[in-house]
Amino acid sequence: MEESSLLTSVLLFLLAAVIFVPLGKRFGAGPILSYLAAGVILGPGGMALVSDPAAVLHFAELGVVLMLFVLGLELNPSKLWELRSAIFGLGSGQLLLSWAAIGGLAWGFGLSIEAALVVGAALSLSSTAFAVQLMSEHRLLTTPLGRDAFGVLLMQDLAVIPMLLLTAYLAPNSAQIEHHAVPWYWTCVALIGFVLVGKYLLPRVLKLVASSGVREVLTAFALLLVMGSAQLMEWLGLSAGMGAFLAGIMLANSSYRHQLETDIEPFKGLLLGLFFMAVGMSMDLKLFLTDPLLILAILLGMLLIKTLVLMLLGRVRHHTWRPSIALGLILAEGGEFAFVLLSQAQLSSIVDDKIAQILVLAIGLSMAVTPMIFTLFRATKPKVVDTRLPDTINVTESEVVIAGFGRVGQITGRILASSGIPFVALDKDASHVDVIRQYGGEVYFGDARRLDMLMSAGIARSRLLLLAVDSVEDSIEIAQQVKTHFPHINIIARARDRNHAYRLMSLGVTDVFRETFGSALSASEKILQGLGLSQVQANERVKIFAEHDKKLVIASAAHQNDLAKLIDLSNKGKAELESLMRGDRENVS
Repeated sequence: MEESSLLTSVLLFLLAAVIFVPLGKRFGAGPILSYLAAGVILGPGGMALVSDPAAVLHFAELGVVLMLFVLGLELNPSKLWELRSAIFGLGSGQLLLSWAAIGGLAWGFGLSIEAALVVGAALSLSSTAFAVQLMSEHRLLTTPLGRDAFGVLLMQDLAVIPMLLLTAYLAPNSAQIEHHAVPWYWTCVALIGFVLVGKYLLPRVLKLVASSGVREVLTAFALLLVMGSAQLMEWLGLSAGMGAFLAGIMLANSSYRHQLETDIEPFKGLLLGLFFMAVGMSMDLKLFLTDPLLILAILLGMLLIKTLVLMLLGRVRHHTWRPSIALGLILAEGGEFAFVLLSQAQLSSIVDDKIAQILVLAIGLSMAVTPMIFTLFRATKPKVVDTRLPDTINVTESEVVIAGFGRVGQITGRILASSGIPFVALDKDASHVDVIRQYGGEVYFGDARRLDMLMSAGIARSRLLLLAVDSVEDSIEIAQQVKTHFPHINIIARARDRNHAYRLMSLGVTDVFRETFGSALSASEKILQGLGLSQVQANERVKIFAEHDKKLVIASAAHQNDLAKLIDLSNKGKAELESLMRGDRENVS
């Protein structure tokens, strides 16, 4: 590629990322869909600004390699050993059952046994890049479901090379196909050497590189490590991504792990975005106009088979039905290595050119629709309506009623109990109540929004109400109830933020504390001491700020719906605070 052409392509990719990702987020689409859409528009099926998607896809696979390295950094060998049942049990089960079902279906619809085997292998694979990104977006990667899904993806990566070898063997001209293969014993020696170097030599080299004090050198070393490991594994006949993943695992316990992750992250994000764009470019949407029913049938068949297989295996792994279905949907899409398998099968005349192109489009479409299907599935989660009757409260006296027994409520309850002060705690989450009782906590199941529950808790005879529920709206409703029916009760309320505090103050609740405010003040005091101020000086600065902020919140509460007035009060408050702090510094000096 000429220099001007390369520069133009880079500009196009960056421009597409800057335009499409923010637009997609604005309309509720995730980054994956945005990158796919950008690729479709840039590719041959759209504006044809990029004419060789295969070359772009080959280069962009570096993004997948870097992603696997970063994942390896998060998993030390002991954690990987914990995944063995997910990798070899769940993973091999998914691979073999999906392969057999899809391959059998392809054979039944007229493909040769060789073509059916390759098609079954290709469509049984899932996309590591898509699945990991999808789980990250929905915060599932560190859950048991996420670990199982990752185990399946690792098994699929291990299976890619045998699948490629099988494809080469099934080719009509397989005897004439050159294949480089390192003898198995050299592969074992190289892997053992790889592990030993990673454990004993790499930490010393990293320390030496880091001691140079040049940030760019450490970044260069990180990239060299990832790409060198990937190249070594390819030479051994294994997956490049597997090499990068193993390199990450070798450094998972290193003190430089976070620095390496920080250095690699920008490259990983951009190259993954380019990878998703390249997938979009490879989708020939014109085929959808000529054979729409066939493409839809392949797409739906692949999604249904893989979802059903993983759903059943998820149940075997003791997941409940919803997580099992979620596991299937996460891994239902086609994978990036399917493009490699189909390309080799096409070149070897195992699969017809048109069938290969249709399968590529179906795989690309599966990557586009899977995030939408999964998001819709997550949105259908039914709200759990607890039919359990509220607890009967038999309390002779209680000086304090605690509404909401989460972190704030529990700490307050422990202090009150240790001080010999009777209280009644209410929480509307029955499962949470059961857990607290297992630890010996005193709490009743009941909704503090209900007047009868407050009456049963002895609110009429109490002196204080601690309002510590999670929901802002519930908090406001309870405050209104108590202010209306028990105006003599002093309410001490937890507020999530300033706006919540304003709403509580407008109801006449004067004792309001913001949930992170106290810890932020304590942290600030420690920071000031760390910068050289004495404990007395740091404490005084924080005290000045806290008193000033409290006055500012009270003043702002009367104007909570007037943005211009709030901005004006904020600006005046900053100037006043600077003046107070300046006076304190002058007094100290």
